[in-house]
Amino acid sequence: MNRQKILIVDDSEMNREILKAILGEGYKYTEAEDGAQALRMLRQDMNIDLMLLDINMPKVDGFTVLEYMNQFRWIDEIPVVMISAADDHESIERCYGLGVSDYIRRPFDAFIVQRRVKNTLTLYANQKRLMGMVSDQIYRNQRDNNVMIGILSHIVEFRNSESAQHVLQVQTVTGMLLRRLSEKTDV
Repeated sequence: MNRQKILIVDDSEMNREILKAILGEGYKYTEAEDGAQALRMLRQDMNIDLMLLDINMPKVDGFTVLEYMNQFRWIDEIPVVMISAADDHESIERCYGLGVSDYIRRPFDAFIVQRRVKNTLTLYANQKRLMGMVSDQIYRNQRDNNVMIGILSHIVEFRNSESAQHVLQVQTVTGMLLRRLSEKTDV
């Protein structure tokens, strides 16, 4: 079975170890000691199923990581759960405003950490699956439409050469529109 990969970004090695112990051996883990290292890792490998991200870290903090992920739209691909001792409303609101999926406060409650990680991973896996299904359906519809337009253009071609050219132009424009729609819905 393919285990999901979690990137734990926290300057405290003890916190990283606690999170791995809470979540157990059902996941693959990769770790970063600060936001700068996490961003380098993401540039090299976007195959991360979930990021657990601390807010307060030296060099590059969690907010900066989120801003960077938004700039490159990585936040759409990788769910982020913030982990922090901060419990002020402003920090929490800022995290959600930057696109985090959830927020976990320290000290950690094992049950809450397990459930929120599992729920977030399940939600994103289902979203990716649905987007894949939509994309496949659009591709199949485009293929079927192209076949139908091709058949119709050949039928019309035998009757009138001007109509055949018009049908081919409609086919080209339809193909362009369907490709654009498919690009907008790609996973």
